[in-house]
Amino acid sequence: MSASPQATSGGGSAHRSSRPRPGAKQIIAAVIAILAIVFIAQNRERVSIDFFTASLSCPLWLLLLIMAAVGMLLAYGFMRRGRRADGRR
Repeated sequence: MSASPQATSGGGSAHRSSRPRPGAKQIIAAVIAILAIVFIAQNRERVSIDFFTASLSCPLWLLLLIMAAVGMLLAYGFMRRGRRADGRR
């Protein structure tokens, strides 16, 4: 009923060093996300948007947030599509 030596001997520090480090793509994505959040937060005035016959007035930050989300969804869709095409070859 005794615990194994690995479970009780300060092995916690070994686990910290074995964590995978973020890659360059993840770091770049994080920097871009932070810059986008700052940009959105600084643009808070109301704007009028005319799209064909529809007219809408909303805060610019909301419009920027929606466009960023649409861009991320499109990028995700294109990445999935590319991976599927690579798997079929």
